Amino acid sequence: MSVKNILATLSQRVEEHPDKIAFAFRKKDSNEISYDEISYSDLDKKSSKVANYLSQRGFHHGLITLVIIRPNIDFIILLYGMIKSGSVPLLIPNLNLKNSYDRRQLRAILNRAKPRGIIGFRKSLFISWILRFSRKCDMSINMKHLKSYYTNTNNDSIFNLEDGKNWEETPAFVKYTTGTTGPAKGVVYNHGMLHAHLRLLKSQGMNKEEVFFGRSGTLIVHPLLGITSIVNTSKPRQTTGQNIVDEINQWKASSAFLSPPSAINLAKFLDLRTNDKCQNTPILPSLKRLYVGGESVSAKIVQLIEPHFSKHRPADGGFHLVYGATEGFPLCQVQTKMIIDTESETNSGGGICVGRAVDDIRIKILTFEDDSGLFDSSSAVEVSGTGVSSLGEISVQGSAVYSNLIGEDETKFGGSISWATDVLNKNSWHRTGDLGYKDELDRIWLVGRKAHKVRLIDGNTLYTKQVEQFLDSSLNIRTALVNGPSNLKPVIVVEKQEQNWIILEAKLRQKIPKLCKVFNIDSDFIFIQYDNEFPVDSGHEAKIEREKLSDWAKTKIHIKNRKV
Repeated sequence: MSVKNILATLSQRVEEHPDKIAFAFRKKDSNEISYDEISYSDLDKKSSKVANYLSQRGFHHGLITLVIIRPNIDFIILLYGMIKSGSVPLLIPNLNLKNSYDRRQLRAILNRAKPRGIIGFRKSLFISWILRFSRKCDMSINMKHLKSYYTNTNNDSIFNLEDGKNWEETPAFVKYTTGTTGPAKGVVYNHGMLHAHLRLLKSQGMNKEEVFFGRSGTLIVHPLLGITSIVNTSKPRQTTGQNIVDEINQWKASSAFLSPPSAINLAKFLDLRTNDKCQNTPILPSLKRLYVGGESVSAKIVQLIEPHFSKHRPADGGFHLVYGATEGFPLCQVQTKMIIDTESETNSGGGICVGRAVDDIRIKILTFEDDSGLFDSSSAVEVSGTGVSSLGEISVQGSAVYSNLIGEDETKFGGSISWATDVLNKNSWHRTGDLGYKDELDRIWLVGRKAHKVRLIDGNTLYTKQVEQFLDSSLNIRTALVNGPSNLKPVIVVEKQEQNWIILEAKLRQKIPKLCKVFNIDSDFIFIQYDNEFPVDSGHEAKIEREKLSDWAKTKIHIKNRKV
């Protein structure tokens, strides 16, 4: 069956409601709350003009093009135009170009991806030239000239999508991982993946009556279902609970996606407002579903938010914790009831329950290491049994899972590094890099990243999600299990707290006997207080950068031992 260009249905949505808002971005440079908006009709017309402009200038099917534009209405118009024309936007990770390490990282990314085109405003193009990012590109477009073309009301050009072409494996865009849990990789999103995402949204009950509030990366295909997307471009930690409530209520949003820090800010705000006003009515009366992804949050956060949803929320709760990655999203989800039901097991060291696979996703727990400590994809087999004693690598299949990486990323990070072949039926499974297990109810439990496990010198192995949640939940703190020098003892780094460190360390040491019993080890622990908030990824601002903490801890321990 032939798969159409993902934007083929946009014209149908325009016929149904041409003046309805497709996207709205809150203006940052205004004292008042106001928005840049674009209707379905304008989005279709302007993106078609972009497609024509690009095609006339040689930006043909499959041309990898570096896009250096911040998320806004212009970015959406450009992205839709490129997807129509078949040229492939290269969406780089959020890097700080003032930082020499990030500049080196970006050079390495572009050397592997080898984009042949570049699009940006004059300042971005100039900076990219100075930093040698654009010198290998054959073609360059100044966004100012392109914008003049598609905003010209005398320009009535139209663009017809190719009929009869099977777009399923055709790249729509390339999105990079943040590089927090491994090297930044360029994941190719093809049209088949985006169609799968649309089907999943429909299965969740999404329809043209919805208004969705969330981050730009989660909202690209929503208008193809007739949904109005309200885009939040603030950094997750800077997105206050007040902002979230105000915007959701102003637009009467029925669904939302938040990164964990934003969800935590929302929970704190709702808790304070409820206590201050003794308010029993929901503060978010239109919101039926809240999706949170990028990292887990505690059941306490869920319980603070859940009472404020619409009375029309799903029976199992409106809070959805979503598990996935850039390579495939979403893979699993767990709702309020299950989060609360599994809380005691999580706090007792069982790991994080991420729920069951969503529609069209299949999950296996595969063996993940041979005698040398390396994964052998030629002998990948499904782990038998259930429960925490049957650990393996969470591996996935499905139409929403990527097929390949961009350029040299595929040879460097793809192949057996990213995929395993089941020896029984020769099917390929994407290896998520996460370790976990299934329980008797077919739910998936996450115990941590394979790269972050701590193998002690005595042969015992500890996993981050199990140990940290055991400590965090009982002491209301944030910890990070990291590799220490020689791994003679487990090293626990504690994020700076208001509590007195001497008292807190004493409480942590009181936990050691029980912790050793739960994880079947016999060891002392090293506890170190970090002097700030933990370093986190630049995307969701939630994943701890454990390698940095590990290096810091090793230095700290070395200095301490030298003084002794």
